Amino acid sequence: MNSEHESRKNDLKYNLNQIKDELEKKTNLVAVSKTKPYSDIALLYEVGHRDFGENKVQELKEKAEILAPSCPELRWHFIGHLQTNKINNLLKINQLVSIHSIDSIKLLNKILSKIPANKNLGLFLEVKTTDEAEKSGFTDYDEIKTAIKEIQENDCFTFLGLMTMGKIRTDDFEVDARNSFKQLNELRQKLLQDQVTKKIELSMGMSQDYKWALDYGANYVRVGSSIFGKRV
Repeated sequence: MNSEHESRKNDLKYNLNQIKDELEKKTNLVAVSKTKPYSDIALLYEVGHRDFGENKVQELKEKAEILAPSCPELRWHFIGHLQTNKINNLLKINQLVSIHSIDSIKLLNKILSKIPANKNLGLFLEVKTTDEAEKSGFTDYDEIKTAIKEIQENDCFTFLGLMTMGKIRTDDFEVDARNSFKQLNELRQKLLQDQVTKKIELSMGMSQDYKWALDYGANYVRVGSSIFGKRV
């Protein structure tokens, strides 16, 4: 490995370890590698990281094909908005372990009608916790209960939990982020109290707000720029 690659590897390892120290092994870290070269993923794999997130099906598919031979234990998480015409290609990816962005019953039913390459594929329901028009996600409690039941009745998929994102445009970023995370945690508690399911994990928190998400019980944080650097 040349000096440039060694330097990049050390930088990535440093950034990764800084975040892992903050997480204290209580939370799963998904390294969001969107728009970043597959070489960065390979370097982080070398230093022991396994969970990576992408938000575009085609980019994920290409990276998965390139990295599969050299990174057999790599675990892919799809975190972006999923178009129905991309479902088949996504589910063919062998190392895909979860989809964090099931935002409607309609999308869920289309996914559940398929058989994924990974026969134990984990699903998160995306919950809308802000009033932003461009955001999608479940808002109705009964619909969420129905969705969980449908996943549990399917042999090829596993219900993992709920996902949300904080407000993008806001005058008080921290207050609005905490409000979103608090809402999701309260929804988890209600579903557990109503015995809808026995276990619910929360996927919430990104580079700019994951530290606050930890205060509300985040089980997965999705961090990109704090590991890989800002995207151009």
